Amino acid sequence: MTTTAPTSCLGRAPREGARLRLFCFHHAGGGASFFSSWPGRLPFDVDVLPVQLPGREARYREPRFQDAGEVVEALGRELAPRLDEGPWAAYGHSMGAMVAFALTAARLRAGGRPPEALFLGAYAAPYVSPSLPPPDRYDDHELARLLVDFGGLSPRFLGRDDWLRVLLPILRDDLRVCATHHRAGLPDPDDERARLPLHVEAFAGVDDPLVTPGAVRAWGRYVNSFRMTTVPGGHFFPRQAPDPFFDRLSPSLARLLAGLGGPPSAPG
Repeated sequence: MTTTAPTSCLGRAPREGARLRLFCFHHAGGGASFFSSWPGRLPFDVDVLPVQLPGREARYREPRFQDAGEVVEALGRELAPRLDEGPWAAYGHSMGAMVAFALTAARLRAGGRPPEALFLGAYAAPYVSPSLPPPDRYDDHELARLLVDFGGLSPRFLGRDDWLRVLLPILRDDLRVCATHHRAGLPDPDDERARLPLHVEAFAGVDDPLVTPGAVRAWGRYVNSFRMTTVPGGHFFPRQAPDPFFDRLSPSLARLLAGLGGPPSAPG
């Protein structure tokens, strides 16, 4: 049994014996529960570790971030021991893609252990037009309707001001994080010498009303190795069309495991 205690941004300690840790970063307004079904969808030797930002779900009472630089600094400090322990990869969805990438870039600058690969979904490269709306452009009802339209909120929330008073402040603060991406220490996409020695696989939903495949493909200007995949579904394709998405993500993770060598772990 492992004796290491979980950090506050992880709901549990990493699973002992897993050969690859997959740290997962959630979308704006979301939380770690977005990834609750993932362990059953991915190879057993991949330990799915959702990262929970403060101010939501189990960390609801903690103050939220509003600045991308502060997010990256705090996560880098908190996750560094876990990221240095063994092979890891990361998946970031929407806002989480920017957070995962910026965290990885910061670790590389500091000489930390790099990931085996980085997986990014449903977010435009930051130098392209913003993926998400500015935090204060819409009033609460307009923002709630926008969320419903692109699949980020159930229609049953409309008209429930008590629910929206809880949800929308979280979303607005996350949108402020997205709007301050320039403070997160991202490399210059126009400088080929600044490209990171990383392999990135990016995913775009073919029916995503917020982010075009071309905007997602633009992540390739940040790294030395890049692959782009379009999948059925909209902005939240891991939930809207999970089978095609996991049919592409699982083999990529299996290839990483094969590259690590060693025998597979036995479930149970």
